[in-house]
Amino acid sequence: MRRPPSIFVQIPAYRDSELESTLRGLYAKAEHPARLRTAVAWQRGPGDSLSADVRSLPSLELIEIPFEESKGCNWARSLLQEHWRGEQFTLVLDSHHRFVHGWDTALESMYRNLEAAVSRRPLLTAYLPAYDPAREPGGRRKRPYKIYPLEREQGILTRLTSYPIPYWTTLSEPIPAQFLSLHFIFAEGEFNAAVPFDPGLYFFGDEVATGLRAYLAGYDLFHPHRVVGWHCFERTSRTAHWQDHEDWREQHQRSLDRMRRLFLDKAGGGVGGRTVADYEEHAMVSLVEQP
Repeated sequence: MRRPPSIFVQIPAYRDSELESTLRGLYAKAEHPARLRTAVAWQRGPGDSLSADVRSLPSLELIEIPFEESKGCNWARSLLQEHWRGEQFTLVLDSHHRFVHGWDTALESMYRNLEAAVSRRPLLTAYLPAYDPAREPGGRRKRPYKIYPLEREQGILTRLTSYPIPYWTTLSEPIPAQFLSLHFIFAEGEFNAAVPFDPGLYFFGDEVATGLRAYLAGYDLFHPHRVVGWHCFERTSRTAHWQDHEDWREQHQRSLDRMRRLFLDKAGGGVGGRTVADYEEHAMVSLVEQP
């Protein structure tokens, strides 16, 4: 008999009042909560707290970090990856989410169907539809989305956006994706070793860079064709890292320089000979526009 799949959930949380509801929903809406092991890089402020029942959720590991010591979200993601213990799947989230009933089995089913018929190494990712904490449980968007390029900084593609997937109700499987979202990734657990998060990337552009690196590592990106959860895009429930850290502009510039070097390395070969140029052709966009 095949061993039931286990899922390593990793959540970087920075001064976010939605974290408690996110953790409650993660377990309450899972069909098999006992199969989850969750690590949270809790970059907490002096007034942040979690209820005792949330702290006692099964297989929950809270890595408590004073917010002053945080070096950014990808630094926290990199820290979390070190806590992978060989689980079959991994789920990368933010700390402000809601979930559909049976999200875990829905994602596993999508993954296995892709693996059997479409891709040797599928990765599910998306900008999940929005929810508004002030309007819960109403006000949730009901359509899945596809990610597109949006804006550049210093010629570097740094911002992405999304629009509803056309005719999504007629689809029977996830659709190919060109870009990756860092608020939702579902992949094999080996992703944590194959695509380590770069702590040197600060924030803007990190999704583009991580999507490229996943592609070079042999992953094929897909967007779910059904809604599996929701994400909070408005920021009133949380504090942004750059609001607390005066050196964020220096971190951001170093991050841009780092991405420029990565994006211009056209000769660098990935798994199966994949290159940056191959990814640009796949995504139909230049990652860097030279002045």
